[in-house]
Amino acid sequence: MASPLQSLAFEGGGNEALVLRDFRLARRAGVRGPGASDLLTSHGLPADIAPNRISDQSDRGLVMALSQREFWLLHPDAAASSQQPDSAALAAGAWPLYCQHSHAWLMLSGEPKAAMMAKLCGVDLGDGAFPLGQVAQTQMAHVSVVIAHHDYQNEAVFSLFVDQSLAEYAAGALIDAMSEFNQSGI
Repeated sequence: MASPLQSLAFEGGGNEALVLRDFRLARRAGVRGPGASDLLTSHGLPADIAPNRISDQSDRGLVMALSQREFWLLHPDAAASSQQPDSAALAAGAWPLYCQHSHAWLMLSGEPKAAMMAKLCGVDLGDGAFPLGQVAQTQMAHVSVVIAHHDYQNEAVFSLFVDQSLAEYAAGALIDAMSEFNQSGI
């Protein structure tokens, strides 16, 4: 498998240290339906996560709750499977969610990430309004995006999930804002 973004790793330059990485080839899956939380619990994962929250499960990856019936399982350090996903119910009232195929995963790191994102997004992503563990379902540069604030390799990051068909546009908008932000010194 190859990412259309060719494993993007863009550093904004200067002392701002903004970095954008392509995680499109990292493993992610999901489950949705009225039985989704029961299925997670049966596998030893937390199902009591409030909607729009993300929880780090150490070596088991991240669990992101988008609602009380939709959970994404994210593994930033594991490769995606190239096998065709099964479409059968996983358990009573729980069906697979194909976020691997529907959404591109980009990760933004660096101290001024919230200030830079203010150029693209109307939601306040500063630590006071958007602390670690929060998830926002919003728009960025006129594109629907899910933004999760979590730790990755001992650094606070934003994971951004956008429709696969808009990944290049979204990455371009982010890179443009990063370049402008670093040049202006804001």
